[in-house]
Amino acid sequence: MTDAQTAQRIAEPIRVTAFGADAEGLVHLLPDHSDTTARCGAAHWHSYVTCVDWLEERTCPVCLADLALDLGAEIPADVLAELDELAAPWPGRWLLRPREGDLERVVGVCAGPGGWDEGLRALGARYDAVSLDLSNDACVIAERAGHRRIVTDITLLDPEHPALRWTVGLIISPPCPAWSTAGKRAGLTARSLTILTTMLRAVGKAAGHGRRERSGTTWAEIRAMAAAMPDPGAGLIAEVLIWALGLQLHGETLRWAAMEQSANLPAEVREAVSSELALAGWSQQQWVELDAADYGVATHRHRVFLMAVRYGRIPGSVRPAAPFAEQTLAAALGWDEGERVNTRGVRGLDANGRPKGGNTFSADRPGWCLTGKARTWFRESDGLRLTEAEAGQLVGFHPAYPWRAQTPQLGREISRTSAFQRIGDVVCPPVGAVILGALTGRPWRQLVENYLARVYAGASAPTPVETPQHRPRRTPADLLALAA
Repeated sequence: MTDAQTAQRIAEPIRVTAFGADAEGLVHLLPDHSDTTARCGAAHWHSYVTCVDWLEERTCPVCLADLALDLGAEIPADVLAELDELAAPWPGRWLLRPREGDLERVVGVCAGPGGWDEGLRALGARYDAVSLDLSNDACVIAERAGHRRIVTDITLLDPEHPALRWTVGLIISPPCPAWSTAGKRAGLTARSLTILTTMLRAVGKAAGHGRRERSGTTWAEIRAMAAAMPDPGAGLIAEVLIWALGLQLHGETLRWAAMEQSANLPAEVREAVSSELALAGWSQQQWVELDAADYGVATHRHRVFLMAVRYGRIPGSVRPAAPFAEQTLAAALGWDEGERVNTRGVRGLDANGRPKGGNTFSADRPGWCLTGKARTWFRESDGLRLTEAEAGQLVGFHPAYPWRAQTPQLGREISRTSAFQRIGDVVCPPVGAVILGALTGRPWRQLVENYLARVYAGASAPTPVETPQHRPRRTPADLLALAA
């Protein structure tokens, strides 16, 4: 074959000559060879479509699924199952390019029991969202509320997985015990901060954005650096950059990212994160510290949030034009005025005959920050303890939220202790709505007020907008190689 003939063959489109077991009459032109090669990036993909070009004959479930959708047909069930296997732990459909009318795709990392999700629901914002968390209980609660979850260790996953090529948004809430006053704050030691800032710089070099080339360091190697910290959990802060810069490697699709963390997160860590995002070309980042009580929630919860966009400016503001009405704990739960909440039980007397510990507060104002230990809180007038539904209301959830859902694997209810731990760690939905509304340009004030009115009027939760799909229980290590 002459050079001219070779060039002509390369320029020819690939033809699909087989569809399932019956190829008669089907000829469908696919995009050029280079594009098809990109979509057929894993050599072991196979299905019932045979893509034929002048070099080889191969089969690919992505091509079959794309072809079926192009023809207005349903994806065959066996092909969809094959896509799910190849895309694991992500949905198989995420290997396919979005089509007109499809919801935009959002990834949630360390997503918990649904605070961010409920915030999006309050905004009326609909995404094709899939979120990850290591806690089975948190995932069960979220799924019962209609939010899709995958139980997995996020440090085993690769943000460069091909199924994530069309992700537009990232939401991440790394665990905060290494920083918060409710935890041991081991992340604040000099050794921890030195290692963490080194990790953050290594992430930027590994991604290569704004630099001549990638360093060659793997995500696994960077994550392993956290083992040298007094509390390795503090290293999970690096995940915000691993996921943001890793997803950015797919191209132009990713547009925004949001992170929530303890307000004790040190300035040098915030600066290191912002510096790497700026080097990677993110056009604006903003750190804001918000107290949930300032947004109509019945308890205080002071957190820091990162808002970042790749293009242009952050379209909205998190600052209300006028203050929200104060929501007291008593009014939220329908208590009479004058009640007090005891948080630590009967503590006895000290050497001077005074009660030990300042362990009560008035219910006639917003309550103290609620943590997992709130399971022991009780009303002093009658000793009545908070229920899970009441605790959820105090952090901004509908009273019908399924904190004590049945766990399918164990066939039992989630324990009271576990439920309160999820409630104590969660992002308050009204605050999540404020952050995501500002970040995506949605007017949020009236929507948040409407949501709060439903929460504190005791109304039932709305019907979930989406029934969660089947999810893998754990990430198979052998399938992670697909993203390598």
